[in-house]
Amino acid sequence: MINNKPVAAQFNFWKWLHKNRIKVVTYSFLIIIPLTLLLTAYIGTYTTHTKVHFDQEVTENTEYISKFTDMDEIDAFELSIDWKELKYPVLNEDDELSGGYYMFSMFYTAKQNYSVISMTVTPVLKTNWTDIRSMGNPVTLTPSARNVQIPFNYELPVKPLWFVTVEEPILYLKIDYTFVTATNEIAKTVYIQFILSEINPDKVVA
Repeated sequence: MINNKPVAAQFNFWKWLHKNRIKVVTYSFLIIIPLTLLLTAYIGTYTTHTKVHFDQEVTENTEYISKFTDMDEIDAFELSIDWKELKYPVLNEDDELSGGYYMFSMFYTAKQNYSVISMTVTPVLKTNWTDIRSMGNPVTLTPSARNVQIPFNYELPVKPLWFVTVEEPILYLKIDYTFVTATNEIAKTVYIQFILSEINPDKVVA
């Protein structure tokens, strides 16, 4: 005996689909299109805010960086970063947030067969998902630890979108360095990011 149930089921489904095609199309528009627009908004917002620049003011020549070098992949040196202090901003007399900062201790150690003769870091604190950004002054690094302080006068956490909470900014560094290998003097620039949400500062300043 031949079982015709799958054929009947298939026939009934197409019959039902044909009968209810207007409802199906309507529900598709009501569900799929909003979900598509929502997904596009989330992806667009995230992609836009994962790029960072290192200029005080945006110009037509401003370069936005979206790819970063892993610290273990830097050729000439190892970079050490410790998050030393966090000070939250407070409202001043003009009802503006001020006085906040992040402070890091940084130094480098030259790798074997490399002689680093100069290094400057330009720090930026920036969040994903939002336009929150604060830039510090360029600082010369040496093999001895030096404090790098970046002002940050914003309140976190923030919720820029449903289901998205921004707890901490990311520390981005533009590192310009010159080293000597054999008889050649070589200048390079690398960009790195240091995730702060995974660690805590040594000290929170009241």
